[in-house]
Amino acid sequence: MQQYLNKISLVRLIADLSVVALTFIVCVYCVQPTTFADHFRSKFFLLFILLLVWFFSGTSNKLYNEHRIRPGFSLEIYKTVKSIVILALAIVVFSFFSQHFLPTNFVFIYSGALIVCFGTEKYIIHRLVLFLRRQGYNLRHVIILGHGNTANQFHELITNNPHLGYDVIGYFDDEEKDAVIGPYLGKINDLGPFLKTRPINEVIVATPGITIGEIEEITYVVDKAGVRVRIIPDFHFQFYNRYEFKQFGNIPTVSLRKEPLEETHNKFTKRTFDIVFSALVLVCICSWLYPLIAVLIKMNSKGPVLFKQKRLGRDRKEFWCYKFRSMYVNAVSDKQAASKGDSRVTPIGRVLRKTSLDEFPQFWNVLKGDMSIVGPRPHMSIQNEQYQEIINNYLVRQLIKPGITGWAQVNGYRGEIENEFDIKNRVTYDIWYLENWSFFLDIKIVYLTVWNIFKGEDKAY
Repeated sequence: MQQYLNKISLVRLIADLSVVALTFIVCVYCVQPTTFADHFRSKFFLLFILLLVWFFSGTSNKLYNEHRIRPGFSLEIYKTVKSIVILALAIVVFSFFSQHFLPTNFVFIYSGALIVCFGTEKYIIHRLVLFLRRQGYNLRHVIILGHGNTANQFHELITNNPHLGYDVIGYFDDEEKDAVIGPYLGKINDLGPFLKTRPINEVIVATPGITIGEIEEITYVVDKAGVRVRIIPDFHFQFYNRYEFKQFGNIPTVSLRKEPLEETHNKFTKRTFDIVFSALVLVCICSWLYPLIAVLIKMNSKGPVLFKQKRLGRDRKEFWCYKFRSMYVNAVSDKQAASKGDSRVTPIGRVLRKTSLDEFPQFWNVLKGDMSIVGPRPHMSIQNEQYQEIINNYLVRQLIKPGITGWAQVNGYRGEIENEFDIKNRVTYDIWYLENWSFFLDIKIVYLTVWNIFKGEDKAY
């Protein structure tokens, strides 16, 4: 079998840049058929900017990384849509700082056209590559060392995902077994001579309990044959897909939990969103809402307008969390959370809690940097002490900033914690969010939060 398209990632990049450029030209012509050539330099410069933005957003999103080891077409489309959103923002910013030579609806027309064109282009390339690989082209021929759960899982993965483009020649093991991972090729000591007789691209080491010395011996043999080697670690099954390798100086380390918000560019993205969103809410909504609610609270009961309480933030640092006061002043506000039918809640407080308006002062916490728009909800100090005694990984949720809303809340775990089951599920959702954060997940959570407010929630009391 021959290998073709060994630079598929480059083909994808060139195809994507072509779609960006051609779609731009067609859309400009459609919206300005009679003045297409007007402002030619400005339009050409904008196109150049869009191509640069696409290149850097695509590479930073790892859209053109090794395609064989990615989950496939669905993830590629998701990352493409993310890059289209960034392109749309680039057009808006460019239009703001330049003369308006394109109509205001151009960004929507262009974005919609890109979604259609990219979907078509990527589907065609995906099907073409899949067809060629099924015909025996552009395959990577691999052999597996070892036999067991790890080897079987790897074989099942590449069998069920032909788009990955791997072909298992067989396996080496010190004992021949009735295997489903291909023909038995011999003992591990026979690997060296075999590699001289067959064109092998990769050797997958999936031997349970393999020692460092054995790995060094295998690596020596494989390197001598000029073949790549991959090692599937034993702890893969214990931690599934949560772990990742990171470089600590010149020492490789294994992190047992993925934390996207530890990456600098993700921190910047989330903090920028927090600042812009909270500033808009404070200026456009709280500027007139605060005085109105303040008057209603004062008319309804004695006490301050704002209620503040110490909560646990990121890295277990305490901060003052602000809310509109929704209860009569009482001596147990720091010890007892609100419950259904709580007599401490004022009449106006019930409305504030039902609509989540009592949480609006926390946008000031977000602007200060104590909280985020989205994150695990902060609990009272007494609750933190109670829950960390019964849930081993409870404090993992403190590795990121607490939020006004969160993944647990939009999945039904807001408000009162009635039993141990509630808090365990809330922590599970919070840790899932920590390990799977993305900007678009935050947007989804904000949308679901607003939707739930209008829809109404059982625990909004």
